[in-house]
Amino acid sequence: MSHWLYLSPPADADAEWSLTWWKADAPAQHGTLAQAAAQLRGQPLSLLLPMEMASYHQVSVPARSGRWLRQALQSALEDQVVDDLDDLHLAHGPLRDKQHCALFAIDRERLRQCLATLAAQDLHPVRVHIDADCLPADQPCALGWDQRWLIGGAAPLRLALSDVELPALAPLLPGPLHWFGAQAPSGIDSEQWRAEDNPWARLSQGSANAIDLFQGAFARPGKRRWPWRTLAVVLIIGCAAQLVQTVGHRLLIEQRSAQLKQQNLALWQQRFPDDGPVIDLPRQLQAKLRQQGQGQAGMTRQLSQLAEQWAASSGALAVVHRLNYQQGEGWSLQVSAPDFADLQQLRERLVTQGLSVSAEASVRDSQGVSTRLKIKEQAL
Repeated sequence: MSHWLYLSPPADADAEWSLTWWKADAPAQHGTLAQAAAQLRGQPLSLLLPMEMASYHQVSVPARSGRWLRQALQSALEDQVVDDLDDLHLAHGPLRDKQHCALFAIDRERLRQCLATLAAQDLHPVRVHIDADCLPADQPCALGWDQRWLIGGAAPLRLALSDVELPALAPLLPGPLHWFGAQAPSGIDSEQWRAEDNPWARLSQGSANAIDLFQGAFARPGKRRWPWRTLAVVLIIGCAAQLVQTVGHRLLIEQRSAQLKQQNLALWQQRFPDDGPVIDLPRQLQAKLRQQGQGQAGMTRQLSQLAEQWAASSGALAVVHRLNYQQGEGWSLQVSAPDFADLQQLRERLVTQGLSVSAEASVRDSQGVSTRLKIKEQAL
C-alpha cells in the first residue's frame, strides 16, 4: 500500500480529528479531514487507528474450531472484557498451533461511524489497523510520537502510554524493549533508546503484518478470500466420484459381457453339440453362418433342378400337397392324381431323368389316388 492515513487521538467521531497522512518516499503531512481528503480522495489507502480505540487480547480456543472460530473467540473473551460482547467488533490474527491467537476488540458502532465519516469525504480504506500493532515484529519495541508511546512489535502486548503514564508503568512492561523516539523517555536506560524523527516509516513497514480490522461484518466484498481448501476438497471428491463411477461402469460392462459370453457358449454347445470344443466362438459362428448360407443356396439349386425335372416328367398329371426336404435323405412329396397309372407314369419319367424314386403308402379315395414319393438326394 502506498498511502496511509493516521487518526491520532482524540479519534472520537464527535470530536475534531487530528490527521496525519503520508505516502511512500514522501514526508508526512498534518491537517484536517478536508485537507487529507483533498490529497487522498480516490486513492487506495491503509487507515491507522489509535490504540486508545481498542483493546488487545491473547486468547486460546479449542482445537479445530473451524467455522465456529468467531463463536469460540467470543467465549474465550467473556472473562477479559467488561463491555457487552454484542457491541464489540472482534478482529483476530492467524492461529498459532491451531489454538492461540491475538485479537483486537473495538466498539462496533464507533468503528462504523468512523468509516462513514471517511466515506462522506470519498475516502475508502482497503485496510484498517491499530497503530500499536504496526510496529515491526522483528523485536519488542516502543515508538514515541506526539507525547505518547506505542508498545508492540515482538512484545506480547499492544499498548499506548502517555508521557505522564510511562514512568509509573514502565517497570511493568516486558523487557527488554528497544525505544525509538525524538527524545529518550524518563527512567529508561539511554543505551536502549535510539533517536527516531520519522516514525511513519516504521509504521508503514509493520502495517503489512498487522491485524486487519476488515473482518466479519466489516469485511470488504472485494477482499473476500475464496475457500481454496474447501474447493480443493470438493474437486478431489468430484474427481474421485467420477473415477469410481467410471470404474464401476467398466466393471459392470465387463461382468455383463462375461455373462453374455457364457450364455452364448452354452447356447452354441446346445445347438451344435457335435462341433467339438469352442476355441474362438465369433470365428466359428461366422463359419457356421457361411456354411448355412451355402447350404441354403445348394438347396435352392436342388429345388430349381427338381422343378425342371418334375415338369419334364409330366408332373402336371399330379398335384403336390406337401414337400419336405431332409439333408442327407432327399425330398419327400405327398402327391395325388386321378389314377394309379398317372402316378406310375410320373415315377417312371422321373427315373428316366436320373432320379432315385420310390412310392410309399398309396391309397385310393373318392377324389382319386394319392401316394408319397421319396427322391434320394445323392441321385440329384
